[in-house]
Amino acid sequence: MRMPLFRVMMAHELRLLYRNRVLISLFTLILLVLLASLWIGSSMFRKQQQTIGKIGMYQTEMADSLKSRIERIEAAQMRYNGFIWDDPTFAYNTARNEGPQFAVKQPFALQALMVGQSDVQPYYYKVYINKKQNLVFDGEIDNSLLQFIGTFDFGFVVIYLLPLLIIVFTYNVLASEKEQGTWVLLKTSNQSIARLMLYRIGIRYGLFTGFFWLIVTPVLAALISPAFLATGNWWWIVGFVSLYFGFWFALSFLINSFSLSSNLNAMVLIGLWLFLGLLVPNLLQIGLNRLYPIPSRISLTNEERNAINKYFEKDGQALTKDVFSSPRTLIRQASVVTPGMVYGYGVIVYKSQEIKDAAAHVAEQKLFGQIERQQAAIERLQFISPALMMQEVLAGLTGTHWHQFNQFSRDVDDFRVQTQRFFYPKMATEQTYRTFTVRDAEAIPRFVARTYADYGWLHIESSLSVYVALVAILLFAGYRRLVFASR
Repeated sequence: MRMPLFRVMMAHELRLLYRNRVLISLFTLILLVLLASLWIGSSMFRKQQQTIGKIGMYQTEMADSLKSRIERIEAAQMRYNGFIWDDPTFAYNTARNEGPQFAVKQPFALQALMVGQSDVQPYYYKVYINKKQNLVFDGEIDNSLLQFIGTFDFGFVVIYLLPLLIIVFTYNVLASEKEQGTWVLLKTSNQSIARLMLYRIGIRYGLFTGFFWLIVTPVLAALISPAFLATGNWWWIVGFVSLYFGFWFALSFLINSFSLSSNLNAMVLIGLWLFLGLLVPNLLQIGLNRLYPIPSRISLTNEERNAINKYFEKDGQALTKDVFSSPRTLIRQASVVTPGMVYGYGVIVYKSQEIKDAAAHVAEQKLFGQIERQQAAIERLQFISPALMMQEVLAGLTGTHWHQFNQFSRDVDDFRVQTQRFFYPKMATEQTYRTFTVRDAEAIPRFVARTYADYGWLHIESSLSVYVALVAILLFAGYRRLVFASR
């Protein structure tokens, strides 16, 4: 494009946009909504940081308290005057009281942009040897996946609201020329109408996208610190969001090329927004729910309970009888709690928990197997809706995708097994029953917290190629139509 022509068109576009009061009002409103979404996201991020900080302090206090209590008992020749179930020299007691450790998913700064699965999946667990952590919040028993319809956040504004603003921004680029009577003048000029319209769309895209990032980047840096600028995730987000805007500008350019009236253009574009942004994802959700129905948490709990009852009807009875009748434990006979009783309960918990975990694993496989099948289907079909694809990409790049929470949950499972392997042998030591020492307290396994923001599994290059191809095809089709229409 020649620079004099570019300057004239730029000045023309700015003048037109400045005179459009409706557009300025709508733009101002959505700008406020965008800033509100950034503030809400950053507030949630800071709250998680504060919570994790408190967890760290709590764990330090509990560890110090445990070691000082054991040291006092050892200094008193193993005399303990408190309640026997609180005596920390029993490994079983420590495993129940001060022993459980927290497993934490370290917050990632860019999660301020996208809530994703954060509102249904926990970002920390307290890991017990005898309790299986819930993998979703109880309030979301039958709705563990919300990847189709998100919460109000930056992602929601970008994916669903800003395309509407782009439609208002571009729906009458060509139609207004006809309605204002300047179309005839354009046709008699020595400039290609197709190229002029393409330039106009390009200028508006540049103004819109440039202004968007000029607002978002410094505001986000002020809210969560500018460290995110050094991450690859951020620059992928910039590329994808810019291409997503480009898709809607290119689609508008194509609709304009049909030379319809302004009203028809607006209706068609809004219809496409409803179809691609809302209808397709919801139909996909309904279809996948029918194809891969997710069992409810209630049925999962019932299956676990049935498996445990089945165990206690057979093998569990023999174990319980042995432990309760053993002369060393004397659980039934003793009128007061003895060290043998504490040991006996520890053995029962140890043995029965292995059965419970096996039963829970079978039941959970039914739940998570269906979720994984749904996720695999979404990954294959996301390309039919640019909005759904953007939702998946944004969630992955901000560390709030189901895949990343699932990885965290698996790490927590591994950590729980590690904790059990640490405590179980100590709980089954019969010599003195009271074998847990300061050295053991210092060796209690700790979860290594980390951020889960990797995106290697996302096939990000393929998604980017799809967006580039979509934009190129729409622009080419619109340009060709205008070339033929202006002849």
